[in-house]
Amino acid sequence: MDEEPERYRVEFASGTAASVAKRRSFRDHERNDIESDLPGWPSGQAFAVRGFFGQLGQHVQTVVTGLLMLPLHIIADALGSPASPERRGKLEEPENEVDDFPVMWAGVGETARTLPWQLDPSRRSWRMVTEMEVAESDGLVRVLSYEDTARGSRFVSWGGGEKVPGSEAVLWSLPRKDVVGAEIKSFSVAESDFKISFRDGSWARLTTSSYGAQGIVALLSSSTSSQVGQVGALRVPPANSP
Repeated sequence: MDEEPERYRVEFASGTAASVAKRRSFRDHERNDIESDLPGWPSGQAFAVRGFFGQLGQHVQTVVTGLLMLPLHIIADALGSPASPERRGKLEEPENEVDDFPVMWAGVGETARTLPWQLDPSRRSWRMVTEMEVAESDGLVRVLSYEDTARGSRFVSWGGGEKVPGSEAVLWSLPRKDVVGAEIKSFSVAESDFKISFRDGSWARLTTSSYGAQGIVALLSSSTSSQVGQVGALRVPPANSP
């Protein structure tokens, strides 16, 4: 009996630089906003890059949060469970990671625009979980969702970890041959962001755990290696990057 394909929780990434922290944009190839053109998508907060005082506030918040968390890190280290703050890697694309933060880059009718709105945590119920799987049996990449049994709120939840019966649904599927690249994005917390590039030149930036990003990129890389000739370690050069 074939093994079930491994699934990883995924969602659209969000900025980590102070100018775009916790924000995301959706762009066409001319960097125009396309949110209002995405069919069936609920309205969301308009994207804007923070000004000087907004960025200053983000820096202050980061410092205060770090100071409040410091005793917890010390206790964890003393108990033998290191929990030092996870840091970002090297800035690679200032235009897409500081000056803007597109998580969808696609022209009219291109593949990235077909990704489901449920991948945006600001638009979906906080109990909804979205996952990605790459199946060997039928050669499809899928995005699925289900409702979690967690209790609490969007900001603090406890319990959970189980699926509400009958809540699972397939939101999106695509043949693996239409994925031409996948790469880890260094400028993310613990390198948990990854970029997936499609045959038509569109792409999306998603996030998961560090382990999940490595797993998804490795799976997608193995399926595209014959197309690109040679695959780098956990990195496939994306097509038509802006």
